[in-house]
Amino acid sequence: MQNFFVIGLQSCLRLFGAFWIFGGFLTLQAARESLFLDRAIEAIALKKQDRLLSYFLFLGSILTLATGAALVLASRWVFFPLTLSIVSQMVYFSLQKRRFAQAQTDEEKEDAQVQPTTINAFKTSCLVAIACGIGWAVGAIK
Repeated sequence: MQNFFVIGLQSCLRLFGAFWIFGGFLTLQAARESLFLDRAIEAIALKKQDRLLSYFLFLGSILTLATGAALVLASRWVFFPLTLSIVSQMVYFSLQKRRFAQAQTDEEKEDAQVQPTTINAFKTSCLVAIACGIGWAVGAIK
């Protein structure tokens, strides 16, 4: 019974890792588009754009790709990019909270709000970290 649980957990983590690799590529594309749009708006409006979201999207995509690859390999190295991803998301949340508090206009407040998809991604990362911890404890991740 224990082997069935370990194999099942390992298979689920590997499958989830494959989805994360795909999601990492999609996020990388979104980050590239966001940076392109920021530069285009700067050129048109002659006003410096805040690229915080674009940079965090880029960082998140790289960490998501690395986490997905480590999950597919069922490697204990998954903890490094996964922890960095969770920490970077917490930093992003605190920066956005501060930006929201300092916002002068409704547009600035809207730009400083954290999107629900980002919050869901954070919750998912935390759940995956817990699943990886269990997987490491029972030997599904080596």
